[in-house]
Amino acid sequence: MEAVIREDQDKIPMLEYPEIKHLASQLQEVIPGKTIDIVSFPGMVKQFVFSEETQPVFRERLHGKTFDHVESCGNHLYLFTKEGAVLAIGDTGGKLLLTPSNKPIPKKFDLRLTFTDRTTLTMSVQMWGCIRAYANVADAIAHQQAVLQEARDPLDHKVTRRNFLNWLRAWEEASKINAKKFIISRKYITGLGNGYTQDILWHARLHPRRKMDTLNDDEAMHLLDAIQLVTIQAIKANGRTTERDLYDQPGGYEVMMGRATLGTPCPSCDDEIIKFSFEGGACYICPSCQPDPRE
Repeated sequence: MEAVIREDQDKIPMLEYPEIKHLASQLQEVIPGKTIDIVSFPGMVKQFVFSEETQPVFRERLHGKTFDHVESCGNHLYLFTKEGAVLAIGDTGGKLLLTPSNKPIPKKFDLRLTFTDRTTLTMSVQMWGCIRAYANVADAIAHQQAVLQEARDPLDHKVTRRNFLNWLRAWEEASKINAKKFIISRKYITGLGNGYTQDILWHARLHPRRKMDTLNDDEAMHLLDAIQLVTIQAIKANGRTTERDLYDQPGGYEVMMGRATLGTPCPSCDDEIIKFSFEGGACYICPSCQPDPRE
């Protein structure tokens, strides 16, 4: 699905590539072998919770199934069962939590899976989210392939400076797309949104309004370097401090350009970090390190 961008996006927990990677790793440690006893999907009726199955079909595909392994692709999670059905959660904000049998589950949730060992997996969607129950592995893999056909995994071995430059110089939309939209609308890489875009553009020393065709080779390479640097740093830190993992614990990545640093000195030049609205959401920049192309 095409992500909707809202002005308050920087205030809502959105699960991006690093958070999804961490959740997939945590799930892989504990979810294999768990058999689903109860399936509840009250969020299906919500406007911004997207699913293509009906309630009966969703429940039938998952009830009684046993999870086998977990994969991630971009900002999507795929929980494969031994019987073939696949639970997919992606393009979402909110919390995915695993609650032990002796603890209360969240009061509000959009998806609940209670296992035979009485542990419970809940998903509470914020902003929007896509939750699917694929009938078989082939359908889930087809979705993964569609995600990667749209854009590339930022850490894929084929995402190199040379390949990026060749792609950028041949890209017909380069004169129309700015640096911020390039990242959040998945033009070349997938899985990253507004939450990490601010830091990426600061590291690249690019203003969000810069059109992609105005980047020289060095600037383009620095942008790709920044995308990969921030992604790797965030993965190592288990995601941002504003997001929660499978056990409701925050990540360790401190955003450099965001609400918490607004008005503070830039880490590089000491100019004051400012905020403005652009492309449907908030932007945080250093006006000295990231000069406005209109000036």
